[in-house]
Amino acid sequence: MTNTNTDKIVIKGIPAKFDPNELERRQQQSQWAYTQTSQCCEIIRAAIPFNFLSVIAEKINAGYELSSKYPITMESLNYSAHLVKPPAMQKADIAIINNDVRTAYKAELEADHAKYQNLLLEQLLQAEEQKQVKAAASAKEKLLARLQKEVADCYAPLVFPEA
Repeated sequence: MTNTNTDKIVIKGIPAKFDPNELERRQQQSQWAYTQTSQCCEIIRAAIPFNFLSVIAEKINAGYELSSKYPITMESLNYSAHLVKPPAMQKADIAIINNDVRTAYKAELEADHAKYQNLLLEQLLQAEEQKQVKAAASAKEKLLARLQKEVADCYAPLVFPEA
């Protein structure tokens, strides 16, 4: 017994198109996440208080600020603090984030388009295979009819006498 696939492929909907508002929404969402998490900070750690305070002083002079969101740890041999990056560094980070979001959005759209192209290819292939199956069945029926006629022409009808 042959196993035939009778599920007809049907394409529903259309692939997503580029929407500048969606890109902007995604970028703003990522920017908000950047500013609300430790991504906008640099963590300073040191085991010795003098080294820790020296690095903090250097960073403050370079434009960093102490973060009010995260606590400063002043445990023995474990000194750490989150410092918010200067605006210029944050701007550069946000430019990278925006580019990453744009690249991810483009990849998502390309994947969606590829999915629809593959579905259309499968649908067209399935339709062509169905046409070939119908054509083969029709050709077989015609051949069978022709051969039955030849067989009937070769033999005279059976005559059986009545008793």
